[in-house]
Amino acid sequence: MTRGDYERAIWVVREVVHRWDPYGLLASGCPADEFDTEIAAVVTQVPRIRSRTDGAHALSRVFSSAFDSSVSGPRTAPVQGPSCTRRSWRRGYCG
Repeated sequence: MTRGDYERAIWVVREVVHRWDPYGLLASGCPADEFDTEIAAVVTQVPRIRSRTDGAHALSRVFSSAFDSSVSGPRTAPVQGPSCTRRSWRRGYCG
């Protein structure tokens, strides 16, 4: 992944995570960089994401590890996971 690919992937995943706002932290006034560590961790998995399910599970794994797994389980992550992976593939950000 080139630096440009990485930056585009960060942008796509950030957009998805910010719309998802799984814990309502952004809506409650936390800084926009609140999830940057988790976003970067998801981006490291982008080359292995081949499907909507893979994307949802990547989000779930990262957020379950960092926060409460009851909020970020695979049943909540797919709402945004598929959007991220479809958009990423169309724009050539994955692989």
